[in-house]
Amino acid sequence: AYNLDTGKLVWRAYSVGPDAEILLDPAKTIDGATQKPVGANSSLKTWENEEWKLGGGTTWGWYTYDPQLNLFYYGSGNPGTWNPSQRPGDNKWSMTIFARNPDTGVAAWAYQMTPHDGWDYDGINESVLTEAQIGGNTVPTLTHFDRNGFAYVLDRRSGKLLAANKFDPTVNWAERIDLQTGRPLVTASKMTQADTNTKNICPAAQGAKNMQPVSYDAKTRLFYAGTNHICMDYQPFTVKYKSGFPYVGATVSMFPADNGDVRGRLIAFDSVTGQTKWTINEPFQVYSGPLTTDGGLIFYGTLDGWFKVADQATGKVLYQFHTPSGIISNPITYTHNGKQYVALLSGVGGWAAIGLAEGLTQGTEGLGAVGLTHSLGDYTNLGGTLMVFSLE
Repeated sequence: AYNLDTGKLVWRAYSVGPDAEILLDPAKTIDGATQKPVGANSSLKTWENEEWKLGGGTTWGWYTYDPQLNLFYYGSGNPGTWNPSQRPGDNKWSMTIFARNPDTGVAAWAYQMTPHDGWDYDGINESVLTEAQIGGNTVPTLTHFDRNGFAYVLDRRSGKLLAANKFDPTVNWAERIDLQTGRPLVTASKMTQADTNTKNICPAAQGAKNMQPVSYDAKTRLFYAGTNHICMDYQPFTVKYKSGFPYVGATVSMFPADNGDVRGRLIAFDSVTGQTKWTINEPFQVYSGPLTTDGGLIFYGTLDGWFKVADQATGKVLYQFHTPSGIISNPITYTHNGKQYVALLSGVGGWAAIGLAEGLTQGTEGLGAVGLTHSLGDYTNLGGTLMVFSLE
């Protein structure tokens, strides 16, 4: 955190390492999973030797602030390397939602979603602050749709886990999240290990939802999410760290779930009950965060270049327009001179479309993403165009 007036660094908190560097209070910072203080050396105890020094737990995602609690929330990414055999233990506090005091940086609580990550399920996706009815009580909650395929609902005051439901039906790396321990019940046959090609892990490393944000409607109490319906084969190998070079250590091949022709979905989802109200299937991953409006509409884009408008209540597509390029941006809405507009950027790229963007052809290139979208070039082109639509 920096002082806006002076530019001076006020505090810095790491995701892994000694308590003093993570800004954990061993006696006061709560482990969201156990609802007990984290204790001394809570991170160092979960790494072998000095593996924690080799990176991981990066915080490249979204941040959310609660002014009443004076806490801000964010997620940490995967531990390095992608070969879990090189880093035994839970690898805390990677794959974690942190709640911190913005004035001091000290963590009020921390909840680890994917201990000992062996699938590259970065935990950086956005945290949405709402209120939910839990056991007849109104609870201030934090909802996080993680790349690992589970939608987590936490009490944002304490980090206590209230619900964790699969939002894609193919998720198989874990059977469920144990609400008592806060830990995943990992499917043994889907746990990756060095020099073994583990087949058909769902979701793939791009996640059941990547960084595209969800939308929430307080009237319906539903979340609307663009998701990925994808799986992978994953083979880790031993890799040596060299400063300035990639530190991955896995060969990955991604493909549509069930080897079908659906790679993405737009869903209306109740995070507390785990019920999917409706689904729109798409041929490619949905990397455009949907926009909902008070008028009951939902707007989103697709990788193959379609800008779509759907009925928020039913999921019926009401309008679609083919844009010059694929869409990985999030639509916005605004008014000007009394008229409402929706704008979004048409321009495919990123990990989702790395094969098209970089001219890659081998299925395992692009960390396995090329095999997933090898046909995208048949449907769209590269480019960047700002598209603006008026609501009549």
